[in-house]
Amino acid sequence: MSQQVTPETLRSALQSLAARLGKTPTVVDMHEEGAYSPERYQEVFGGWNEALEDAGLDPDEMGSKRIPDRELLAELQRLYTELGGPPTQRDMTERGEYSNRTYQLRFGSWSNALREAMLDTNDGISERELLREIERLADELGRAPKAAEMDDRGQYAPVTYHRRFGSWRRALTEADLNGVSDEPTDD
Repeated sequence: MSQQVTPETLRSALQSLAARLGKTPTVVDMHEEGAYSPERYQEVFGGWNEALEDAGLDPDEMGSKRIPDRELLAELQRLYTELGGPPTQRDMTERGEYSNRTYQLRFGSWSNALREAMLDTNDGISERELLREIERLADELGRAPKAAEMDDRGQYAPVTYHRRFGSWRRALTEADLNGVSDEPTDD
């Protein structure tokens, strides 16, 4: 193993361990089954919880028992009934019993979780609506949003934008908000 390990490599290894375990890994899990030491994560990210958050994992679910799929899906269906439509990740965060990250890890994406629960997904949402949501968040922030900000504060997951536009950057370009990068633009 080389001396220099990139944050991306560590993040990927942490996400892989979480997927294998079916839960947010603890420091002990990382010691016993992880590819890198927890100390390496603390050095690079400033702490274990920070490493978890950077990897899109929920520190509050660390070490918790695996929630049965049927309970996760029942919670999606409960929110669907309460809201009168498919819940968004934000709805789950604000009103749900579980973290939206749990669904992403377990089912691969929010849309996959909705499909598994036999609920409508955002696949029927228009590109124009997706772009309006980027513009709304940009207005709220006073600048082009980052994918992580859309994940936390937006109505749709960044993966929806990746699927529709090919990348987050392309979605920003379509919304005429590509000023988020330092790269030159081709106008």
